[in-house]
Amino acid sequence: MLRSFSGVIAGLLISVAAFGQQAQLYRYVDDKGVTVLGNRVPPEFVSRGYEVLDSNGRVREVIPAAPTREELKANREAREAQARQRQSDTTLLRLYSSQADLDRAHARQLAQIDSLIQSARGEMDGVQDQREALQQRAAVQERAGREVDPQILQDLAHADDETLRLERLIEAKQLEIKEVRANFIHQRARLGYLLGASDSGS
Repeated sequence: MLRSFSGVIAGLLISVAAFGQQAQLYRYVDDKGVTVLGNRVPPEFVSRGYEVLDSNGRVREVIPAAPTREELKANREAREAQARQRQSDTTLLRLYSSQADLDRAHARQLAQIDSLIQSARGEMDGVQDQREALQQRAAVQERAGREVDPQILQDLAHADDETLRLERLIEAKQLEIKEVRANFIHQRARLGYLLGASDSGS
């Protein structure tokens, strides 16, 4: 009987010791900024993060705070930017096997844009010649004391509109040349990096 009772007591002591070893505390910061130590973390403070401590006060685990909306947005934008960069890199490597290939493509692109500019300038010269001829006809009619033919006035307005359109086209193409050159510098540097990384990887 005594042996049985002693066995029960020993078992209880072991259980209590084991419970003491397994007991853990939680350290968190409440809404007043005060660090609190307790046996649980209130649900409203879980998202702020907390620490799990053992019975001796040692940190067993750190639960980080949940990301804020701004952080979630920043992380999402970063992932999207990385995906776009990977797609851009894939396209760059598919189109050009060397920087020399890119140089030739860049020269062709600039030549095409410049050709459009020269064509627009030629058209504008032609429009100006037509406008001068129309002005001369209008001046003749005015010197003769007649009203200027409405068709001439209409043609002059059309010439002015066409001149403005061509000027805007030339301006847009000149801006495009600047953008192409800036993009080329970036692409060439990126291609050089990718080809170097590829060579190192192989």
